[in-house]
Amino acid sequence: MATQRPDIQVGMGRGNPGGGGTYPGNSETSVNYTVARPGRGDERNAQPILKIDADGPIPKEVPRDMVKFNIKVIDPENPNNAELLIFRAYLDDVSDDYTANYSDYKYNGRAEKFYTYNSFDRNLSFSFRVQAQSRQEMKPLYQKLNYLVAQTAPSYSNNRMRSKFNRLTIGDWCNEIPGFFTNISLSWKGAYSWEVDSEETTGTDGERMNQLPHQLDVKCTYKPIHDFAPENSQNSPFILPYRGGLDEGQRWTKSSE
Repeated sequence: MATQRPDIQVGMGRGNPGGGGTYPGNSETSVNYTVARPGRGDERNAQPILKIDADGPIPKEVPRDMVKFNIKVIDPENPNNAELLIFRAYLDDVSDDYTANYSDYKYNGRAEKFYTYNSFDRNLSFSFRVQAQSRQEMKPLYQKLNYLVAQTAPSYSNNRMRSKFNRLTIGDWCNEIPGFFTNISLSWKGAYSWEVDSEETTGTDGERMNQLPHQLDVKCTYKPIHDFAPENSQNSPFILPYRGGLDEGQRWTKSSE
């Protein structure tokens, strides 16, 4: 029997910003956008940066998405702890490149080259959009985006630089792949609106807005550092899920945990 997909507005928390009805306490000639309208905003956008168990599941209070999309920032002091960045999966593209490097040798008396395997490399890039659908989403969305671009900067301990470690999830293609970001690019287009803060006042929600775009394009380059030995085997889980939390039918490699 076919299953019914959950409602994307209610079951997945995307909301309907263009829905009918008036804002509480407003007249037909006056609209106060600082008053929250339940069910109108995107609940995933509104999620703050969450502290979680690095190997634990995504908290149940986080709304689902059609495609899983999140980033775990691993605490270098205690790798069991992580901070979770939740974004709506407005994905534009994903590119996953695999490279085999060979060393070549030429022997005296032979015209052709001979090759031996040297090294393996993988580079992953993806693009997505952030889109605030309500005033209440702007602050947590930009706090997460600000922390995301910070992943290209070092952290400091005992006057020494070190990198933060990440785990990337994009559906089951990237199943909490460990690695680090080598490039993150933010891009604004002329068709995207801005929050202009024209009234220069604090709203009834206690917040004054910053002049920031409601929408941005985000491009990321990610270097995977696998927690398994990359091997020429049908059971190497390069693009198949293998970490915990899977149903038995989702384990498509024998090496799955």
